Amino acid sequence: MVAPEETMKETPLWRFALRLWRDKRVERVCLRLQDEHGVPVAVLLTALWLSEAKRRPDPALGRRLLACAEQFEADYLRPLRAVRRRAADGQGTVELKRQIQEAELEGERLLLEQLSRQAQSQPGGQTVSALSWLFVVVPEAGQCESLQAALEELAALSENPAMSE
Repeated sequence: MVAPEETMKETPLWRFALRLWRDKRVERVCLRLQDEHGVPVAVLLTALWLSEAKRRPDPALGRRLLACAEQFEADYLRPLRAVRRRAADGQGTVELKRQIQEAELEGERLLLEQLSRQAQSQPGGQTVSALSWLFVVVPEAGQCESLQAALEELAALSENPAMSE
């Protein structure tokens, strides 16, 4: 998910996502949530951004964000990810993998742009924990200990940034 910012269209959410993604611990937790629990990384990053922007948690908005991200993932990002992973296993497919990664990254950027548009009218002005927003976009966390623990770890990392490993 890391690319030169100058080549991407800049939105506040995109800049936030790039900054947060530089922390390898955040990257690992997000990818674990994606791979083990099917949670779209873009919705996790959006929830953290909304928290940092002091936007009030809203379950209806959380459901819309999650639905949008899940549909975009199913239609575009998961198929690209599957092809990229197959290309990584192939002989002589380094360039193909790189091009697919670029397309996947652009897809992530477009998804974050859509999520940002949906969230921009959310009222703000109050301090909100990152975990509050994460539980709004992943409401089933209360039913799964490992999911809840990963969300708690991600919230702590986002609220207490440290140097990347």
